[in-house]
This record gives sequence, structure tokens and C-alpha cells, in this order.
Amino acid sequence: MYISWQGFNYFRLQNTQTTILLNPYAWDNATTFSKVKSDLVLFSNPKYLSANKVNEQSFVIDSPGEYEVKDVFVYGKQLDGSNIYLISFEDVKIAFLGEFGHQSLSTKDLELIEGADVLILPVGGGDLTTSKEAVKIINQVEPRIVIPSAFAGSVGKAKADTVDLFVKEFGVKVQEEEKLKITKKDLPQEDIKLVILKAQK
Repeated sequence: MYISWQGFNYFRLQNTQTTILLNPYAWDNATTFSKVKSDLVLFSNPKYLSANKVNEQSFVIDSPGEYEVKDVFVYGKQLDGSNIYLISFEDVKIAFLGEFGHQSLSTKDLELIEGADVLILPVGGGDLTTSKEAVKIINQVEPRIVIPSAFAGSVGKAKADTVDLFVKEFGVKVQEEEKLKITKKDLPQEDIKLVILKAQK
């Protein structure tokens, strides 16, 4: 499986059989994304669904629940008006916090995403999670790989902190990638890996 980042909170997960899009939308009025053929599309914020050009063949998830599409299992939960998801794809568990804000993760919330292999979460602050809050969440979830999103300088003109603030707060060596290749057997077993993806404009 490959994970790539289009900017903002928009990610693509794909293998040779299946393509999954996460939050395929921008937060400003200046940035547009082209329509991408996909099997599955997840929305943290359902209000963006109507304005989004989702492929007609795509299975859309914009609410909590349990879903099975092709070889993918998705578990969604709503927290403070925004959906968070656990995606099981190629035996790798990916927790996607999407537009998570400043609330804390309760023990019950953690039941969904605790122990996920990969954690994708916002770190740029504003209405979303700050660097300090992100580090606290990482320590709760204990993933093997962390991928930050929603920070300044990615794509567009959305206001946010830079990713450097998060890196300094987290204190883990950075690995930069155009896209990240992940297999279950290659997941790090000891230290957490911090991967910053370059936006695929």
C-alpha cells in the first residue's frame, strides 16, 4: 500500500486493486482538486460532500458506523461534530483523525483507534489540533508511524502553524517522503517513525 498527500487534510491510500480517498477537499476558495477515480471516499466533515466532485462509482462514507468495501474495513465514530475513522487495509490499521479539534480522547474514544499502526492527525492548530495536543494523542494511541496534516505551507492559503513546531514538540527524527510505502511486515517495532509527506500538487 502507498499513502500520498494532496495537501490540507486530503490523503490517498492505494494498492494495485483499491483506491481510498480521505477528505478530498480544500479549506480555501482558491484551491481546487481534480476528480480522481476511487473505490472508497471518507469525509470527516459531511458538509463538504455536496460541493465535492466524487466519482459516481465511489462508495462514500460520511457518518459513523462499520463498513466493508472490497478488501477494506472502516470503523467510524463522531466526536464533537467531526468523524474519525479506523481503516483496516492490507492488514494495516490506519487511524485518521481528519478535522479533530481541541477535545481530549476519552477511554471510550481510544477503544476505536488505540494501537493503530499508522496515525494521521492535524497538527497546525487553529480550529484543529495543536502540536502539543497532537503529541498527547500520539502518546495515547501509541502508533508505529505518525503522519501530520493540516499545517501551514502545504497547499492553499489556510491559516495554520508550521510543521516545524510539531516536529520540535514531538522530538522525533523526521523522514520525508513523496509517498509512503507500507506493508505490515515492515512496520517499525521499536521506535515511532515520523513521516512528513510532500503535497502532491
